[in-house]
Amino acid sequence: MEHVALYRLYRPMNFDDIVEQEHAVAALRQSVILGKIGHAYLFCGTRGTGKTSIAKVFSRAINCQHPVNGNPCNECEICKGVIDGSLLDVIEMDAASNNSVDNIRRICDEVMFMPAKAKYKVYIIDEVHMLSTGAFNALLKTLEEPPAHAVFLLATTEPHRIPATILSRCQRYDFRRISNESIVKRLSYISEKQKISIEPDALSAIATIGDGALRDSVSLLDQVSTTSGGKTITRDDILRITGIVDEAFLNKFATALLEGRAADLLPLCRELAMDGRDLIRFNLDLAQYFRNILVTQISPAPQTLIESTSSAIAAMKALGSRTDSTTLLFFISRLSDLTNELKWSPSARTSFEIMMLRLAARGNKIAPPVVPPLKTAAPAPAAAPVAAPVATPAPVPAPAPEAPAIAKAPVAPAPSEIKEEVKPAPVPAVAAAPAPAPKEPEAVPAIAKAMTPPPVIDKPIADKPIPAIAKPAEEKPVETKAAEEKPAEVKTAEPKVVTPPPVLDDITAPPPAPDMDFMADSAPNIPAPSDDDVPEEVPQEDLPDAAELSKTQPTSPNLHKAFSSEHVSEGQNTNLAKAAREPEVRVPDMPNDILMPDDVPAPVKAPAKAPVSNLQKVIHGNGGDAFSAARSEFLDYLKKDYTFEYMYMCDCKLTWEDQTVWCIMPDSFSQSIDDIRGNPIIMTHLLSICQKHEPSLLHVNVVTQQAFDTKDSSGSGDGATGTPERPDWVKAVEKVSEENGIPLTHVKDM
Repeated sequence: MEHVALYRLYRPMNFDDIVEQEHAVAALRQSVILGKIGHAYLFCGTRGTGKTSIAKVFSRAINCQHPVNGNPCNECEICKGVIDGSLLDVIEMDAASNNSVDNIRRICDEVMFMPAKAKYKVYIIDEVHMLSTGAFNALLKTLEEPPAHAVFLLATTEPHRIPATILSRCQRYDFRRISNESIVKRLSYISEKQKISIEPDALSAIATIGDGALRDSVSLLDQVSTTSGGKTITRDDILRITGIVDEAFLNKFATALLEGRAADLLPLCRELAMDGRDLIRFNLDLAQYFRNILVTQISPAPQTLIESTSSAIAAMKALGSRTDSTTLLFFISRLSDLTNELKWSPSARTSFEIMMLRLAARGNKIAPPVVPPLKTAAPAPAAAPVAAPVATPAPVPAPAPEAPAIAKAPVAPAPSEIKEEVKPAPVPAVAAAPAPAPKEPEAVPAIAKAMTPPPVIDKPIADKPIPAIAKPAEEKPVETKAAEEKPAEVKTAEPKVVTPPPVLDDITAPPPAPDMDFMADSAPNIPAPSDDDVPEEVPQEDLPDAAELSKTQPTSPNLHKAFSSEHVSEGQNTNLAKAAREPEVRVPDMPNDILMPDDVPAPVKAPAKAPVSNLQKVIHGNGGDAFSAARSEFLDYLKKDYTFEYMYMCDCKLTWEDQTVWCIMPDSFSQSIDDIRGNPIIMTHLLSICQKHEPSLLHVNVVTQQAFDTKDSSGSGDGATGTPERPDWVKAVEKVSEENGIPLTHVKDM
């Protein structure tokens, strides 16, 4: 006999067999009883929750000839035909492999025909979110107004990918995850029917691994039943087949992390790798284990929130009592980040081991459980130190027992102690009482004691040599006594008189460099500078200030510029200045009174246009850069707010002449120009964009390329919107001239 998978063999045949999902079952059953059948239903939820099963039950129930309390009888011709797939009125389609427009068009064509045997023609479309955008659009109209005999049942795991227009035309039912208790109950029923020997803990492990999906749990039960060999299936068998680490190993690994035992983590990681465990799966299980430990700290009844055995929960409580929630949250966060790193790491094992060592080396660790040592007698107190004489320096106190070895280094005495040692205080002749014990210094860190700098002893600072140009008169050195005899009576040197700088007007430019040969020959004969060569001292009050210097004409022009209060431009002729000035060109201007008769008034001369420099032409863009910039800004505006018009105007070109903007369209879009001209918002925005580059623009002209090329001979093109029309009196004059045959001369640019 051919083997059939358990999830197919035990698929629900009526509404009573559906596990949970009471809200959907009750609504669909009642609609069958009342005969109020909708034209479109949407079943959405996670995998393995019964979406397709309930769709098949509903398709039989609405067509069943003898329904019982809303359930199909599964005995009539219609029900049997739906079960074995021989009835053509119930069509089941996978949208993942039939997602094109042609597949949906075929459905739309077939749905118009009446069903052959059943009452309703039912279309079950599974994974409907896989349909393309064109397929959804093709189905939209049929789904909105289908024939009375058509019913659409859509199932999906990702409802957010379905267009809102489809969602609004369906009755939506969201399927929830199935609880572990219901999954265990269903697995027990299947095990009894199939005579599978399995422990309750193993069933609980299967339900936990199924994660709310009944189909996954039944498939796992089918897998372990074929590998058991007739033996009783245990929890360890489930964990071994699925590759999940047992909770005893997780507890050992988590304890090593929390206690900071990095040396014990590498053997555990090696054991994982040698057993062929998936490191990403183990990382997720470890994060889940820390989450369970956190739950034991927070919840008074953790067994209701943790799917595990009682002994494992007790081990979690014991480990959670030795740590805090901050540490657990830290580990959960880092393990969650590690999952993404392992997916892209070239060596998952190395990355996993390095992260585990980092987590073990963190500062907040729990101490391992050890037996406290026995209490011993306290040591005898040390004898008090003997008071030393006053003249003898005080001994350095011994370091504390907990201080490191570096604290035993000798400490340099302070300057105050040196003074007392060199010059001790006089002892009175009669000393009735012994000298008091030296005061212990304050506690100083060991490193600070070892790094104490040596005492600084005041020494007379040697006088720096004075340059010859400002060397004052020789002074006799001040006689001072040695510091060793009387350091307190050392006399300080008198302040030296600093020679003020010479007058700036007397400073001249340095003489030209002499010939080198002459310098070589005359070097021995150059006399040494004497004291007479030193310039005389000038009082500070006689020095001129900056304002006076700016009015004078010193011999050094550079110094004059440095002290001047204002900077005057010399008007250098740069390339930019040349570009800004247009060359002067003489234009002949003939007086009007010579050309016009005396009895005819002279016409008003149009104001001359302001000259435009080369720089202004470059800046204002009477060329390609300004046209391109205006076109780019205009197309960006259309792309944002007018997508339809953008498709027609994306190939346009912009230019302007005098006061008119010319928007040149390809000749193939001549039929769409009228629609563009009829939109005043687009025309106004185009004009405002071009006025940024040329403020004198006043009109907008949208023409084809052919009309623009022939605009000189045919006027203003093809009648573009925005060009000012001729006045009425001009039209009246033209009409009279045509009727009476009077020739009329047109004058341009009036």
